[in-house]
Amino acid sequence: MKNRDYSPRLGWFTFAVAIAVVALGVVPQFELFGMRIESVDILSELRGSDGEVVEYEADIERLEQELAAMSMPDTLPVVDSLPQLPPVRYYWRSERDSVVVETDTLRESKALRSSDLKPLAELCSVAVEDFDTVEVSRFDRFVEKLASGERVRIAFMGDSFVEGDILTSDLREQLQQIFGGRGVGFVACDIPFATVRRTIKRTSSGWSAYSVMKPKSAPADVADKFFVSGYLAKGGVGAVTRWTATDAFEHLDSCSRGRVLLYSRDTSSVVVTVNDTLSSEIEVAGYDRMREIYVEAEDINSLSLRVTRGEILCYGASMEEDEGVTVDNFSVRSNNGHAIFGTGAAINREIDEMLGYDLVVLQYGLNIMQRGQRAYTGYCKQLCDMIAYAERCFPDAAILVLGVSDRWVKGDEGGYVPIGSVDALTSYQRAAADSTDVTFWNTSEAMAALGGMPKFVANGWAAKDYTHINFMGGRQIANLLTYAIVEPVYQLLEARELEQQRREQLQNNFIYGAELSFGVVPPVADTLHIGNIVE
Repeated sequence: MKNRDYSPRLGWFTFAVAIAVVALGVVPQFELFGMRIESVDILSELRGSDGEVVEYEADIERLEQELAAMSMPDTLPVVDSLPQLPPVRYYWRSERDSVVVETDTLRESKALRSSDLKPLAELCSVAVEDFDTVEVSRFDRFVEKLASGERVRIAFMGDSFVEGDILTSDLREQLQQIFGGRGVGFVACDIPFATVRRTIKRTSSGWSAYSVMKPKSAPADVADKFFVSGYLAKGGVGAVTRWTATDAFEHLDSCSRGRVLLYSRDTSSVVVTVNDTLSSEIEVAGYDRMREIYVEAEDINSLSLRVTRGEILCYGASMEEDEGVTVDNFSVRSNNGHAIFGTGAAINREIDEMLGYDLVVLQYGLNIMQRGQRAYTGYCKQLCDMIAYAERCFPDAAILVLGVSDRWVKGDEGGYVPIGSVDALTSYQRAAADSTDVTFWNTSEAMAALGGMPKFVANGWAAKDYTHINFMGGRQIANLLTYAIVEPVYQLLEARELEQQRREQLQNNFIYGAELSFGVVPPVADTLHIGNIVE
């Protein structure tokens, strides 16, 4: 057989592929058959650019200035100008659903007893350490609200370790199973890269999305408007996002409340649609403050937002219930926690006033851990600044620092060996929590109780890079964290019940003693004599 020379064809094919890649790099984002096509830059990781990841430094002075600027003047506009006052909530409740919603939110829930939580509390192998020395710490207040059946909201801030709702999806499900609540919580409007969350489905188009990790890619008027969620989207007429609940977990398929967080410097209009059937157009008054569209309906399965006039910044939407626990996943990949300094202090505080956070979890450190490194003084200082920043942005919330997770790396002779710095970094993280009077939970110790990273990989709970857990591994850690949160709630309920039993016993003894004395009352004359003595 005669050998053919395919070199010319191969050369033309290579040339065609190169042209296609270059074209995809210069062609702007567009949609094809309902799918969004992103631009491609295969050299983005090899060169610097205006969109390069930025390392932020703590600027507490700027933080204080931003928060001070939030104070309103003594003379406030009259009621007719109320839409101009921050923060503003635009309420929308369907007449068809209003009675059902009101009845539902008033239903009585079964009061928790210590016996309900004892089996879970006994499984706690790694407890939450509270370093606050005041009589009633912020974590104590968080525990009190859980024990009393009050509504609780948790902001879980982390890196790629919890991206895609890993760990937080199971933590949310466990806490809602115990303390009530429904819905996935906060979900971004749009983000500048592809991602998948099985706990929520999101489709969006017409937005320009930005990340706090790449602020140089954002317009100047947007760069200081980031929330701790890490992402925001700018859209004009036609921009639309649809959030759809899933049935991945028992408490996700529907909820009774949706909340859209947006910012509109100039007056704009948006259409909000519930379950693809009920729609309402809302005019958003222009003002340099946050806005919230607050929707109530009987069963919200989907929520969508479409811009019909003007231009807005949309942060995202929250699908939740008016009771129980809400857990918001604020994961930002490649973030070691420093990105909180790139968020707007005023934006954080305004959203906190709207949503009301009771616990802020800081899960970081995986990205800065180096093989064999034992000193993390600089990171400890940065973590202290992060805690201070979070406390000022969320003044009513307890802060929980999660220690770094277990990690192994490739050894010199093959196979995987411990990175040799997990315990060192953990000790610095605990020291930061101690020096700032907040709480700490040892993640690596919890993983060790389950066999550590080798066991996670062997069980299929973690990737074979011996660094990142998957959803199954997240479930294991979420379980242990749930037990750690439940344990102090159990202790509080048990103490309350024992105190109640003691009071009832004293009351019964008093009544019983009185009845016994009455049973041996002497004759009338003696009774009067006793009465005279008492007088």
